[in-house]
Amino acid sequence: MQKTFFYQYRIALFFFVVSAIYGWTMRLYKVTDVLSIPYRNILQAHSHVTFLGWGFLAVISLVGIVFYPKIQQTSKYLKTIFGIMTATLLGLLISFPWQGYKLFSIIFLSSFLIASYFYLARILKILKINTTMSSRFIKAGIWYYYLSSIGIWAIAYIVSNYGKIDLYYNAIYFYLHFLYNGFFTFVLFGLMIKFIENRTNTISKYILWFYWLTSISCIPAYTLSLLWKESSSYVVFTAFVAAFIQVISLLFFVKIARFFIVLLKTKLETWLTYFIFIAYFIKITIQFLSAFPIVVKEAMLYKSYFIIGYIHLYTLGFMSLFILLLTINFTPIKINKNGLILLVMGIILSEFLLFSQGLLLSIVEVGIENFDFWLLSVSSLLPLGILVLLIKLKKEGNVFQK
Repeated sequence: MQKTFFYQYRIALFFFVVSAIYGWTMRLYKVTDVLSIPYRNILQAHSHVTFLGWGFLAVISLVGIVFYPKIQQTSKYLKTIFGIMTATLLGLLISFPWQGYKLFSIIFLSSFLIASYFYLARILKILKINTTMSSRFIKAGIWYYYLSSIGIWAIAYIVSNYGKIDLYYNAIYFYLHFLYNGFFTFVLFGLMIKFIENRTNTISKYILWFYWLTSISCIPAYTLSLLWKESSSYVVFTAFVAAFIQVISLLFFVKIARFFIVLLKTKLETWLTYFIFIAYFIKITIQFLSAFPIVVKEAMLYKSYFIIGYIHLYTLGFMSLFILLLTINFTPIKINKNGLILLVMGIILSEFLLFSQGLLLSIVEVGIENFDFWLLSVSSLLPLGILVLLIKLKKEGNVFQK
């Protein structure tokens, strides 16, 4: 068993637990006023720990064990940087609830970003001579991470010089778009394709088409995030074309997905994969619908339901479950079935409540009675399920799949 990976993965899963607890705490604000910490401080801690603490650390650990396991195990350079990133994230766990997006949070976040640049630069160097389609996805994802981080640096500059104007929100959307539609999406699909490449190359043409369509649409798709306010016809047209290309990419993704499912060994992996891919289909569909300004206006009117539901659909239904699925596929780590079921149930029920509430309020103007209480209740399944995963995390065998 590769000790470095197991150690790093447990750290990432720990941050996932903390993120879920922060998310549950945010639901608690809606039903009680006993909490003294500002809501926005918890929100900032929750979002940063989810993407950087759980998502980023887990993903780079998986890339290491799949593409360069010996280097990951022995490299003091990579281990040191991983330790620095972990320390800065622990700092963010304290600084965000304590003071929000101010001095110490900015210092910790900036330190994390700089450390992550060096870590990812080493991955690019290691994969430089690797020309497989899976490595192309990984390398593209890393470049999108660098691009997304421009939004973080821009936020600090905009706030200090102009305040929270429209440009401030566009910078936030820039960061989020290229982080989850760029970095996470490309790297996760790169790992999935590596799983396929280890077994066959018969669907390489579908993978190539999917790569190019997803790549071509990624940058212009940022315009979808600009439609929250009045936009020019050029922006609206660009957003529509990008969203349409993403829909076309699904035709090739279906071919890849079918083959991937055939390679799975257990029913647990199969139904988890169906759930993840359905979440991805819904995500692309929502993005296509959001290319129409009238849909965006309605979504913004009920932002706390539709927008939050969409973000959680991606971060939980797609990103987080995909990480767990790839962990099962590539490593001898045993993911506890009961914890996974609790997590999936929490995702399904919370998504159902969020989207149902938004639809009911927009159509009949009458929502679900005691909605906040019910959402708090079903959201309790999320930290509980993840905590079970962390406590029951086990190793099986001594050798990782090649």
